[in-house]
Amino acid sequence: MTQTTTVPRKLAQALQDHADLTALVDCDLTLSYGQLADCIDRLAIHLQSNGTVAIFGKPSVNFGAVATACVVLGRPFVHLDPAMPTDVLTNIVAELAIDVVFLCQAPKVGQLPATCQSIDALTILKTPANRPPQSIVAADVAPDDIIYVVATSGTTGKPKCIPVTHQSAHLSYEWRDEFTPYEPQHTVGIYIFAIWEMFRPLRDGAKLCFPRFNELLNPDDLAAFLTRHTVTEMLFTPSALEKILQTTTAEVTQNVPLQRVILNGEVVSDDLVAAVREKLPNVTLWNLYSICETHDISMTKVSGPQGRAGAASVGVAMPHIKAVVLDDNDQICAAGQPGLLHFEGPRMLGPGYVNRPEETALRFRELTLNGQFTRLYDTGDQGYIAADGSIHVMGRVAHMLKLRGHSIQTRDLTESLHSFVAFSQGVPWIQEIDGQGKALVLYYCANPAQSDENRAKWGLEAGDNRLPAALSQALRAELPFYCIPSFLVQLDTMPVNAVSGKCDYKALPKINAIVAEDTATTNVLPTVAKAAEIMCCPAATLDPSLSFHDQGGDSLMAVNLLLALEAAYGCRVDFDFALNVPLGRLHDILSSSATRPQAHGSFERSGILLTGATGFLGSRVMAAAARSLPDGDVIYCLIRPKRRDAIDRLHAIAAEQGVDPARLVLIPAALEDVHFGLDDADYATLTSRVRSVIHCAAMVNLAVDRDHMEVWSQAGIANILQFCRDASADLRFSSTSAVFADTGGPYDEAATAIYPQCSGYGAAKIEAEHQIAKSGVAASIVRLPSLYDLDAPNSKDIYEVIMAACAQIQAVPEGFAFRMIDVHAAARFLADLIPTDGARYFNLTPNQYATTALLPEVAEIAVIPVENWLRAAPLSDAERALIASDLTALKATATLTHDAAQKMWEGITEQSFASLSSPAELLARRVIPRVKSVN
Repeated sequence: MTQTTTVPRKLAQALQDHADLTALVDCDLTLSYGQLADCIDRLAIHLQSNGTVAIFGKPSVNFGAVATACVVLGRPFVHLDPAMPTDVLTNIVAELAIDVVFLCQAPKVGQLPATCQSIDALTILKTPANRPPQSIVAADVAPDDIIYVVATSGTTGKPKCIPVTHQSAHLSYEWRDEFTPYEPQHTVGIYIFAIWEMFRPLRDGAKLCFPRFNELLNPDDLAAFLTRHTVTEMLFTPSALEKILQTTTAEVTQNVPLQRVILNGEVVSDDLVAAVREKLPNVTLWNLYSICETHDISMTKVSGPQGRAGAASVGVAMPHIKAVVLDDNDQICAAGQPGLLHFEGPRMLGPGYVNRPEETALRFRELTLNGQFTRLYDTGDQGYIAADGSIHVMGRVAHMLKLRGHSIQTRDLTESLHSFVAFSQGVPWIQEIDGQGKALVLYYCANPAQSDENRAKWGLEAGDNRLPAALSQALRAELPFYCIPSFLVQLDTMPVNAVSGKCDYKALPKINAIVAEDTATTNVLPTVAKAAEIMCCPAATLDPSLSFHDQGGDSLMAVNLLLALEAAYGCRVDFDFALNVPLGRLHDILSSSATRPQAHGSFERSGILLTGATGFLGSRVMAAAARSLPDGDVIYCLIRPKRRDAIDRLHAIAAEQGVDPARLVLIPAALEDVHFGLDDADYATLTSRVRSVIHCAAMVNLAVDRDHMEVWSQAGIANILQFCRDASADLRFSSTSAVFADTGGPYDEAATAIYPQCSGYGAAKIEAEHQIAKSGVAASIVRLPSLYDLDAPNSKDIYEVIMAACAQIQAVPEGFAFRMIDVHAAARFLADLIPTDGARYFNLTPNQYATTALLPEVAEIAVIPVENWLRAAPLSDAERALIASDLTALKATATLTHDAAQKMWEGITEQSFASLSSPAELLARRVIPRVKSVN
């Protein structure tokens, strides 16, 4: 392979040849090839070493820019998918010895390990210039150098990292150009399963478009995306495309500009081919057979039925790779004879799996065939080679399954399931379920004692069992979602093939999916009823307190649920809500969006509007405001409806804080509801009565991803600001010191920006601060650290969790330092501060820290190394991971300037700024449950 024909060289040439053409597009950003060249130039300083780097984030323009920079500059990369479990992300970083992670979206707190450097790609790539692309010099790469590493999350959560060489990528790209060449007028849709498709079209000046997650999974939105961006090509797994076409009509797809669709990852069914012909008649359908370990293998145009029953033709193998079919005795099968499909070809086969010598030896086999030493890759597929050389794939063998593009290693899965379900023999398998599509099923045999154990523990009976909710919840703590069986089937005996002596998978019984009973009763919530219909189970077996996902629903099934709920409730349904929010809570959300909320009380009296009144800070603000407001004034409390009636929650908190409920008026609505869901007359009356808004609500919902959180937060603050304008009211906004890093400083009482490893919470607050500053509203932005109440600890605060753990083991970590202030003081500041024009920043953070030096000598408290403390502390796995991911939380010593906050505090209270916090008293109350007696 010469230097002029490497992938990096061809990409660098494309940057020069197509500088003015669009290269990358998503919903937020567009980059030309010239701007992409500038981005690569900016990133070069961070890509000078040789090890693998990680790129964290969903596929996007920024992700594409960083990945392209890595390839052009010869630095191998691995993609860290934010949807992967935190433990899997940590394991991938450790497995590959990653020292640099490029952040193309901000991670959640604790999502990434703190052992590697995080580089904020969003800041680096901001406002790229149209640089002369000639400045980009492609790296010289050797044939066996790694271009990228594919990391699967693995069946047991342990990553399998597969290096792909520059040579294999280049050879397959060049070969595929003969089938599906690219030109500048082509536009290619790219999403999570197709990120490895980015570099081939970029070599020839094509445009890449990245859909949003919801656009990908909602058929109507996907059609709109394809049409809006004139997408001419897109890759799908067959299951994904089949699901999309099942839930849409030819009328919706008739104007879609797709010219070709590439199918990859599964066997293509005749039903799918027919559906494409009906609903995408202008599309040329290609079937790509590719495996990470060998890169591409073969490609064929699909135009009709796929040949003999149970086998799909994937075309003739590309040059440099040869298909070899072996029988159970490792003898080469004759043409047309089914066997185990292998491939050979030293220029295409990868080096194996990182740090997995045993599995590498198992799958990359070394055999003597026809008297010649041969290195082969065992695909895990059954198939045969026809007389014309075409490869026919019949499906996966027992040790590897494929479900909707995800690889499942059955040996590991069986071992994992054995820890939960008692059985003497277990066989995971993929079955087609009527009305549901493909599903993972565990077939198993159990003796009488094991059957009794399974019945007592999980309610499992002989025959078909849909996965019980309790077992589903337990398994999801250990396994990726696609490794959770939808059904468990107990058999008397496992079927065995009389010839091979192995399990006869074709003889495994089909699933008799239970048809949901009539759910048209007042006792069944529509969300539960629709979920039951889609999952083909009785509604009584679903738990309203669990989500669709937690009870076995997957992302593809959730598309059907989303469409059904939109029809049932007559409103737009967020995909992540449909998948992840508990079904009972989902009903409340959708019902409240369709029903206008009614205030508990009239809008006759003047007063203030308070958000977050049921929260730790908001409840204290409510008490402080009640003390300082004139007697006739009221507090209008905006509260998001939840399972418990909002007025009951508000009155219970009022009683705790000693507030007369007659001074409270409830507005049950969400921040993101326009006009808070009030009609025009009520909204106008409310704006005439309110003179100040205290905004204490924090948009935190772990059921949805950060992208949606930010959208909600932006919508909420936008509505608050509009209300302030309509009411001519000032705003007091409870921000957070998390808009700054835990260390460093001094940080000013001024606007700030995203910093490396900024939490999602901090990032949302920074965005809210920016919106407030440019709104023109008279606003006080009050940045608060963690808050304490000496008499009523906030169990959700991380420092309360840490102090409780210290108290239990009577030990603190070395260098322990953090800052907290009294929640009552913070509440008084928000309630009583004096508004002025414009936006002002207050760092309500005296530089006083709780440290080990404040622990009295008589206390029986040990100071131990941080790593020892983390091992010994009685923390949950989530808490331990959160702290371990950013150990600066244990040594939070950042300094903040506070001139404006100090002046305002002392003017309000005539007390010193230091009175906001008493770290010595806090530690004495929290960490020292017993004191050593002194005689």
